[in-house]
Amino acid sequence: MPPIRMILADDHKIVRQGMRSLLESHPGFEVIGEASDGEGALKLMEDLSPDIAFMDVMMPNLNGIEAAKIARQRGLKTKLIFLSMHANSTYAVRALQSGALAYVLKDSDFTEILLAIQNVMEGRRYLSAAIADEVFETLLHVNMNNNDTLDVLSTREREILQLIAEGNTNIVIAEKLTLSVRTVEAHRAHIMAKMRFNSQSDLVRYAIQQGLITP
Repeated sequence: MPPIRMILADDHKIVRQGMRSLLESHPGFEVIGEASDGEGALKLMEDLSPDIAFMDVMMPNLNGIEAAKIARQRGLKTKLIFLSMHANSTYAVRALQSGALAYVLKDSDFTEILLAIQNVMEGRRYLSAAIADEVFETLLHVNMNNNDTLDVLSTREREILQLIAEGNTNIVIAEKLTLSVRTVEAHRAHIMAKMRFNSQSDLVRYAIQQGLITP
């Protein structure tokens, strides 16, 4: 039976090293690539077609949730497991809505990682036990109280919103995304208008509330 091929996406190298060591100590697992942000994770998924991608939620340039949405839009078949420090139902629900099959807390025992892998490979979802009840309670009400205004932004606008909130200038954003500065300025103006932001501070506060960046 061929090994389960995996990639690791986390902006902390020590986390990737620890996960690689744990996974490769288990027979039947093979780690075939690592990335430090969502853009790198997408490239690995497109180039290597791994069976599973372990993704962090908060990563620079393109966070894990936005990367997962793009992977789904592109029809990539890699199964996504979020490995996060955030024991918060908001992050977990957004991760599942983005197309992930599992959300596991970083302080979980390795047996939970193994359970997550087993479940997603069999097409089932998995949540860390410590957060499962809170997530299910949130999901029961999410349709009745759906105020996820991020959905009014395009994928590119959400990407630029995160980069702006991280403090990047229009010139830097243009270089990162291979766009003209004028195009970035137009996207920024559209974001401000759609979200009714009055200032950069409004934009940053919103990005923190939505889990795009950490305070």
